[in-house]
Amino acid sequence: MAYSTVSQMTKELSKEPSLRELCDQIKKDAWAEVDAWERSAADESQLWSEESDENWELIQRAAQMDYSEPAAFELHLEAANAGSVWCQQVVGWHYWTGNGVAADKYLALQYYHAAICGGSWIATLHYARLLYDLGRYDDCERVLSDGVDCGFVPSFYWLAWFRHKRHGTRAVREEVRPLVEHAAKAGHPGAKDLLIHWMATGRLRLRDIPRGFSMVVQDAIASANREDNR
Repeated sequence: MAYSTVSQMTKELSKEPSLRELCDQIKKDAWAEVDAWERSAADESQLWSEESDENWELIQRAAQMDYSEPAAFELHLEAANAGSVWCQQVVGWHYWTGNGVAADKYLALQYYHAAICGGSWIATLHYARLLYDLGRYDDCERVLSDGVDCGFVPSFYWLAWFRHKRHGTRAVREEVRPLVEHAAKAGHPGAKDLLIHWMATGRLRLRDIPRGFSMVVQDAIASANREDNR
């Protein structure tokens, strides 16, 4: 592209995203992919089928709003208190993030726990993550261990993630490797990326590095093919 003046060139180039912005977007996209995969794995369709007509109407009204609006929170809260498991999970998110209401992590725990009792696996993951944020590391691991015992794949990944985040040693990486491999084999995108990173960077056994690099190349080719097919 030709620029008529230096100022025009500077103006145009300033519109290009910075390396930090690109990295942030990549991370955001990766976590969005993880969240979508986990919601699919949780298959909470039964929770939706059990919603009362009254709660469904409240949910539909809230869906017309931005979730950061206090009015959306009030609708979700009304449905949650009327027994909507899905809204109990959403109200937990409202209190955790401070969207639409003053943040209160302890109230978030209460609503997430209510949703867990109602059968929400997504609430289980958020509950565990919030426990970790509050420094309740052993409780976090117990919740995720229960998910592992039940065969819920995302629990394998998050148990490995938080145990490694807590300790960060090579011994712990080897300890949680079977959890990450199980989740990766089942298709969890976060587990697959984590396993490739650990192997390619020598954070597991040195003999895993060539295989790790091979997996990086294979993943890059697969990603390029997906982009071409869009």
